[in-house]
Amino acid sequence: MTRIGAVSYLNARPLVFGLEQGLDRSRFELTYDVPSVLASRMAADELDVALLPAIELARIPDLAIFPGLAIGSMGPCRSVLLVSAVPIDEVRSVSLDPESRTSNALVQVLCRDAWGIAPRFAVGPRDLELALREHDAVVRIGDKALFETLPAGLVAHDLGEAWTTLTRLPFVFAVWAARLGSMDRDIYQLLHDSKRAADLVLDVIADDYTYGGTQYPEVARRYLRESIRYRFGSQELAGLRRFLDAAGRLGLVPAAFDLRIAFSAEARCGV
Repeated sequence: MTRIGAVSYLNARPLVFGLEQGLDRSRFELTYDVPSVLASRMAADELDVALLPAIELARIPDLAIFPGLAIGSMGPCRSVLLVSAVPIDEVRSVSLDPESRTSNALVQVLCRDAWGIAPRFAVGPRDLELALREHDAVVRIGDKALFETLPAGLVAHDLGEAWTTLTRLPFVFAVWAARLGSMDRDIYQLLHDSKRAADLVLDVIADDYTYGGTQYPEVARRYLRESIRYRFGSQELAGLRRFLDAAGRLGLVPAAFDLRIAFSAEARCGV
């Protein structure tokens, strides 16, 4: 049985909808966690397939991407933010989100390449108020970034928007990835069937989603329809390569690694 791990945020719901509705449940076991834990579980060989933080493609060996599907944005993504208590050029310390891997790396790239600052980075608490007691700015990802209202006086910098402004490319936050030995065309087809099933009921998924005991149908609908992109094509691959290259220059990933696309003529791309 294939062990599949998915992100426990709203943005993953359209990707796993069909899996949850019973598409060939005898083939797989589906579990959920935050991105950082999914990455640790994949590295520990506790998962065969995962909706993996994109940065981990350069850290965990022998992985390949299932083509066609991803979680990304082209412009504002609304759920990956740098929340600051001071103007961006005055930020001297940043609290990284303990749930994140890719967004924590992205903010370090943007600080250097987009904003021209060199703050200190440290993983901080999940609680925004606690993090801001020790840092000028805080990385916030996922549902808490999307649904929670910021206190007065704080400014939210959308990291997806900052990336596209800098590069004119989409940003890829997560991809379906698998160990090379677990690459299976049937699972590939299943993942795409799952997303197609969700496309028919996207508003229902948004309306039914609950965060902190409350539903936010208008926010969720706009987010799923306008902010998040689920494709992985040539533009997304270009954006992913540029991000990983930038992360490599900062020493956040190895300087050289293989980026593999499953079931593709371009099966291995040296980066």
